[in-house]
Amino acid sequence: MSATVKLLIPLLALLLHSPLLLAQDEEAAPEESKPAEVEVAPDASMRDILESEEQVDKLVQEKSESSPKGELRGITPLEAMLALREEMRAERIDRAAQFLDMRYLPESMDEWEPEDLLKALSYVFGQQNIIDIARLSDDIQGERNDGLPSYRDQVGTVVISTGEVPIYLQRVPDGQGGKVWKISNATVARIPEMWGELGYSPIAVYFSELLPDVRFMGMDNWQLAATIVFFVVAWPLAALVSYLIMRVLLLIPNGFPSGIRHFCRYSLRFFLFLFIARHLIGYLGLSLTARVYLESVGFDYIAYTVLFLGIISLVRDYNVRKMERQGKAHFAALLRPFTTIAKFVVILLIVLFWADQAGYDMTTVLAGLGVGSLAVALAAQKTMENVIGAITLYTAQPVKPGDFCRFGDMKGIVEEIGLRSTTIRTLNRTLLVVPNSVFSSVEVENYTSRDRFRYFREVQLQMSTADQLRVILGHLRELFHAHTRVLPESVSIRFEHIDAATAKLRIDAGIPTTDFQDYLAVAEDLNLQIVERVHEAGAIFSGPGQVLQLREFHQASDEKMSEIETLLEDWRSQDKLPFPDLTDDEKVALAGTLPYPSGGSTS
Repeated sequence: MSATVKLLIPLLALLLHSPLLLAQDEEAAPEESKPAEVEVAPDASMRDILESEEQVDKLVQEKSESSPKGELRGITPLEAMLALREEMRAERIDRAAQFLDMRYLPESMDEWEPEDLLKALSYVFGQQNIIDIARLSDDIQGERNDGLPSYRDQVGTVVISTGEVPIYLQRVPDGQGGKVWKISNATVARIPEMWGELGYSPIAVYFSELLPDVRFMGMDNWQLAATIVFFVVAWPLAALVSYLIMRVLLLIPNGFPSGIRHFCRYSLRFFLFLFIARHLIGYLGLSLTARVYLESVGFDYIAYTVLFLGIISLVRDYNVRKMERQGKAHFAALLRPFTTIAKFVVILLIVLFWADQAGYDMTTVLAGLGVGSLAVALAAQKTMENVIGAITLYTAQPVKPGDFCRFGDMKGIVEEIGLRSTTIRTLNRTLLVVPNSVFSSVEVENYTSRDRFRYFREVQLQMSTADQLRVILGHLRELFHAHTRVLPESVSIRFEHIDAATAKLRIDAGIPTTDFQDYLAVAEDLNLQIVERVHEAGAIFSGPGQVLQLREFHQASDEKMSEIETLLEDWRSQDKLPFPDLTDDEKVALAGTLPYPSGGSTS
């Protein structure tokens, strides 16, 4: 067994495997220190370890300066552990081994050299322990209230299959008439048992001999090499597993195979890569210090960050495709920036969790984020107003891209509703960019969403006789009720107003179309037929303003007036005067009888 242990590369000391964690209470007197129980510290962070190393170095210097010969002799439990640490860091293994109590050991231990025993204990102890220096007594008599004999203090525990093995310090004669603290012979006697269960495998021993003497982040040289190999092997393994998962997912009917392929080839593969590598590294028997370092580096957080961001992107792209199929592609403009916000929140939360795990004071971090968030909120006030405006536009949907609308005194087609502004193509073919906070807070008239056009005219005629106006009103009502492109229930034609020598007729009707050019064509036909009806009745149009009359006021000819009187007499005799309106039967009989377009026109 001794030959096997000698193949191992020199290990750092027990306390180098297990950094001493200084307590925060620096004012406590050494003789009033806490019981000397040293427990596994799973909550320790990399920051705690690095800070404690610096403080231990300072403590070693102070102890050395106060020692008569400028060196640590181990007259107290604390001094013994500090001395052991310094000897191992200086690679003076023979001097460090003097802190083992080799007395009264069983004969089976004769094949073990003290140096080999110390190296073995260093490795197995470091897997499960980080020592808190505040729990080590600096009293010559050791800790007096721990329930142990006055000559013995406990500094830790190693758990093996047969139970717990306490790691003791013991006050023994130094051979010069005094006494010093050493690792108890009761603990030394159980080192072979602990090594047999927790020590290096033969393969690890072989590679530790071949590789250079390197140590990093609490890992030995063969552990570092194995870690690199595991990362190399994990990548193709992750590729294989992600491919199999992708094939299974593609067997499920879905409308987004390209998104699933992209997610499995990148985000899922990288997550599995780190997950597999970390799982394999867990079999290396790393020291507790190395495990704390790896957890603080944040491989797990990086893996989950990549996975969550990939899932968010997958969900976003799926919904973008879904909206495009449903004809709602304009929503994608809002979905993408909100996906970015969601990713930022995920990254921020994971970074906060990592910072907490790494040992940073989260109270300070959160306070800083609060102040920073307030500053950002004040600086981005207008931006937030525009974002809220975009949300309002997309949820209320007064307009959407492609709609023709009026905004204030501007008219145009909405081309894009972004997170910050809305872009409108005006009738002059220029681009008008309006901040969303402004666009969502003023009245917007959406012409595209109307269900029909309104045909509204105020026809002004030179004052004619009452009979002429009756005929004109009758003909116009017949015209609009008979026209195939006019909604009969919307027709309203009235002699509304008399302004000086002008008679004002109000014509209001609905044209069942949403196409502006189609409406113009129907309106044009109605206008021409109105002109015909007015002129047939012998009336002429008038306009606003004052008219200087230089001739006799226009009157219809006697022949035209005779025709009008005859028509009115016929209507009266048949009770068909269209006043105040046509009867329902007449409206039904007239509906659709006037062709459009009129005869002789191209369709």
